[in-house]
Order: sequence, then structure tokens, then C-alpha cells
Amino acid sequence: MIDISLDGKVALVTGGSKGIGAGIAKTLSKAGAMVVINCEGQVEFAETVKKEITEAGGKADIFVADIMDRDAVEAMMKGISEKYGSIDILVNNAGASTVGNIEELSYKEIDFVLKLNVGGLINCCKEAMPYLANQGGSIINIASTSMYTGGGGGLHYAGSKSAIMGITRNLSKSYGEKGVRTNALAITLIDTELFRNRYTDPVEREKVINTVPLKRLGQPEDIGNMAAFLASNLGSFINGEIITMDGGRTFA
Repeated sequence: MIDISLDGKVALVTGGSKGIGAGIAKTLSKAGAMVVINCEGQVEFAETVKKEITEAGGKADIFVADIMDRDAVEAMMKGISEKYGSIDILVNNAGASTVGNIEELSYKEIDFVLKLNVGGLINCCKEAMPYLANQGGSIINIASTSMYTGGGGGLHYAGSKSAIMGITRNLSKSYGEKGVRTNALAITLIDTELFRNRYTDPVEREKVINTVPLKRLGQPEDIGNMAAFLASNLGSFINGEIITMDGGRTFA
């Protein structure tokens, strides 16, 4: 029997307190990882995820840090390493989007999405890399099929997720020889509060779901399962890949 094992690994999940991040955190824990949940605020949601993990027999901690703040990210990585001895897995999940065409979007919206989705991810990769490269590790960047379709809300979001493709492939080449594998998941239509808030009309929601050949939404745990696989030894020869997880929708 083949098992996905992350026993003895320390995994940091940014934006791990809700939605996809929470699903990833809980799945990595089930595979045996010590999971660090990063959030900026709303710590009560992170506490709920931590409680679910520990009550299921797993191990979890919470580090509060704004990933757009470079000093805060540096302190977080140092703190995790000092407390747990290493950082083996980095899941860059934190992100945001607003909806609108270029004429409707304010510069404030555009700057925020780019700074969080791209700048925050780069900050985490830069500050975590010395710890990851010290013993080999895995970076998993949560992207979006908007990098192919241009969708997802607006050009600022599509552009930010497209940037993740280049970042992923650069890091896979630059740090592969040090044993650090970097991959990305291009996802869409995941069953989260964000999706439900965007498609509040049940009829419209059903129409969107029916664009997926599998006729269902993805679940946060679906993304978590792939993240666990990529971070484990079973994914040890996968590097620099953009894996589409959309139920077949994008290229159907």
C-alpha cells in the first residue's frame, strides 16, 4: 500500500485560516506534518482550524504576520525555524481578488491585489528559501486558471496569477540543484465562502457549476490532497510544473 507521509515535516500555509488554505492545512496534518497556520488577522478562524487539527490528533500552530510586510515575514520564518527546527514545506496560498474591468478598478484595488498575490508570495519564498535550501524542501504556489483564461475577476488578478507561473519556473531552475522543488496549482471553482459570496443566485451558481465537465465544484481538500502529494517523496521528481485542478473546465 502506498501512503502519503509527511511525518517529521514542518509545513507553513499562508492564508491557512479559511477556505482553500484551511483545507490544505488540515490535509497536510492528516499526512503527518506539523502545520503552521499563517494569518494576518481574524485569528479566531485560525484557532478553529488549529482546534480541528489537534482534536483529530494532528499538530498545528499559528503565526500571525502580514506577508506584505517583509520584516514580519522574515521574523515569522526565523520564529518557525527556531521553534520547530526547520521549514520543509511552504504553501503560498494567501491571496485576494476584486471584480471589475480596468476602467472600474481603482488603483488602490490593483495595487493591493498585486502587492499581496505577487509581492507577498515573493517575500515568503525569499525569506523561507535559506531554511528550505538547508535540507531540501517543497514550495507549492496556489495559482489560478486565470493565468490561461484571463478571468477570475479582473486584469490585476489574472496578471498576479500569471506572474506565479514565471516565479515557479524560475525557482524550480534556480534551486532544484539544492533539492528545493517548486510547483504551482492552477485552480478554479472551489467550494469556499468566496465562491458562494460571488455567486449568490442559486440559478447562476448552478450554471457555473455545469461548465465543469465533472459537474461539481472542487473541494478545499482536493487541493490539499495534491499539495500533500507534491510535498511528499511520491512527488520527488516533480519540479517546475503548473498543475491544473479545475475538473476539466479550462480546456474542455
